[in-house]
Amino acid sequence: MPQPGMFSRADGSNIAEIDTEDFVHWVTVDFTKFGGRTAPNSGERMMRLMAEQCRSGVATITPFPQHHNQKCCLSLPVVGDPELVHVHILWRAAEIADWHWEEIVAGRETIDTKRILGDAPWWSRVQVNGA
Repeated sequence: MPQPGMFSRADGSNIAEIDTEDFVHWVTVDFTKFGGRTAPNSGERMMRLMAEQCRSGVATITPFPQHHNQKCCLSLPVVGDPELVHVHILWRAAEIADWHWEEIVAGRETIDTKRILGDAPWWSRVQVNGA
C-alpha cells in the first residue's frame, strides 16, 4: 500500500505516493540550502523553486523519497531505467514540478507545505497552498 503523498486534490483527498514495480529515481530539493533565502511558504513558490533547482543541477537523486525522513525538503518521483542519465532525471523532475505548479495555480491540487517544512506532524494532512 502506497504512503500518503504530499499533494492533495482540490476536494481534499490525498494523492498517494507513486506505487509501481518500475524503477523510480526520487529527486529531492532541500529548502534550507539557499544561501540566505527563506524557505518557500506557498505551493506555488515551492514548485517554482523545485523546477529551478532541478534545472540548475542542485537537486539530489536517491532511490527513496526524503520528505518522509527530514523536514524542509520535497522529493518528486521520476520513473525510468536505473541507468538513466543524471541530467535527464533532473530535467524530467523539473517538468514534473512545472506540471504541479500549473495544477496548484489552477486550483486542482494543493501541497502540504506545513508538513514539508516541518511545521506540522508527518501524519497531519493540513493542506496549505497560499502564502
